[in-house]
Amino acid sequence: MSLRPALCLLAALSVSGCTGPPPVRLDRVPLAELPEHYRELWTAWLQEAPDWSERREACRSDPAVCTFLVENLAAVFLESYARSELATHSSGGHGTFERARAELLILGEEAVPTLMELHVIGDGATAHLTAEVLTAIGTPCIPACLERMDRPEAQARRRAVYLLGQLPHGQDLEPEVRTALAGRLAADEDWLVRKTAAVAVAQRGARDTILYPARNALTRALADPDQAVAAAAATGLASLDDPRAVPDLIGFLRRAEENSAFALYRVGQEALQTLTGTTGRRSVREWGQWYRTWEAERKKTRDTGN
Repeated sequence: MSLRPALCLLAALSVSGCTGPPPVRLDRVPLAELPEHYRELWTAWLQEAPDWSERREACRSDPAVCTFLVENLAAVFLESYARSELATHSSGGHGTFERARAELLILGEEAVPTLMELHVIGDGATAHLTAEVLTAIGTPCIPACLERMDRPEAQARRRAVYLLGQLPHGQDLEPEVRTALAGRLAADEDWLVRKTAAVAVAQRGARDTILYPARNALTRALADPDQAVAAAAATGLASLDDPRAVPDLIGFLRRAEENSAFALYRVGQEALQTLTGTTGRRSVREWGQWYRTWEAERKKTRDTGN
């Protein structure tokens, strides 16, 4: 394998507070100009040195060296994809792109700051690629998402919110995640961030140990002034599979009917059908009757113990 110049992402990753997403610059430093320790480490990776795993583990004790490694791996990962340098089937998946991705996964938590920053400031392809790796890393990404949900750029907030929807349960961090997502859903100034938050709340709620925080957040969002956000909240409520949301969805359907909001009316009907496991449209009155009948049968079953 020929040696490539080392890549430094420090300049691009320091960008913040801008009004729009900056391009992700890959500022090149010739390999010969690197400090000897950095040069040896990167050359070892490029040449697939037999002792590479030991070198990688050793560098993790030095934050500066580890950051250097992560940023170069991230650069190779993105550039290999951009050049379509993916492994052929016959290679057994051992190309430069695949090697860089595997290393980022092994480094795990150490790779999160770099990958997360690329995720929120990069173009669409960068966001997609980094989201896949970050999701695979899992729970260690949650603090980085929470931090970036307060960024001034709407794109950064939206991408952080989106990623939270993909990540697993946060254990002790989950109450903070619930609160942060509910806050974005209720009050973010950007409608697309609120819509993304509605989807993320539903996704995490479906995997959570308790339902009511997600149900309450989505119920409030049914009244969002933006129809796309309100529709996402209705669909999210249906996905929680909690029949206690039926009355709120009936109210949503009633308001859509009164306001001649035909798109929302259709969403409301579909959400109620999904949640109740029934088919066919019903009027608001008929949905109310369905719920009263369901409630009566549930009470009877509970009282008789059957």
